[in-house]
Amino acid sequence: MELTKRQMDIVSAAITVIAKRGYEKLTTKNLAAELGLTEAALYRHFSSKHELVEMILCYFEELSCAVIGRIKEQKLSPLDSIRSFVLNRYELFSENPDLAQVMFSEELFRNDPSFTRQYQSIMHIHKEEVISFIKAAQANGCVDQSYIPVQIFRIIVGSMRLIVSQWNISQHGFDLRLEGSALLETIIKLIEVKK
Repeated sequence: MELTKRQMDIVSAAITVIAKRGYEKLTTKNLAAELGLTEAALYRHFSSKHELVEMILCYFEELSCAVIGRIKEQKLSPLDSIRSFVLNRYELFSENPDLAQVMFSEELFRNDPSFTRQYQSIMHIHKEEVISFIKAAQANGCVDQSYIPVQIFRIIVGSMRLIVSQWNISQHGFDLRLEGSALLETIIKLIEVKK
């Protein structure tokens, strides 16, 4: 996905509008006001609200795939690969709290089944990659092989979703990176082979 600087500005402004006011308030009028543009200027960059939301999801997917690519390039151990992926999510959301609000919004995905399909596709990429790290950790004797990899994935990602939701609800009242890291280390201690 190649976005121009102006399109990226519009995507960022749309994320802010959805995070602060909700999906229903993502209108050309509100978006133009956020950016200091005319409504007509917006249509030169995106043909519809639907296309704009699709671009928000593509933007998130691109960020996620880039992280997975960097992890693979670094040739980290399986457990460090899991750590790197999860801690990157906490870092990303800490730096972009509006993105965290939007990506964990039920409202966005209730409005259009195509958004749900697109988000599920992104989650599938995450799932396949993290499960491959879990299986590798089991194969090298770091993680207990009696655990089903998909269940470990659900524990890791489900706990991430919970803590990010708590962070959003608390108006970012705690250090997401610090709390998220501590939570991940607790999970790793639970699934690691005891030596």
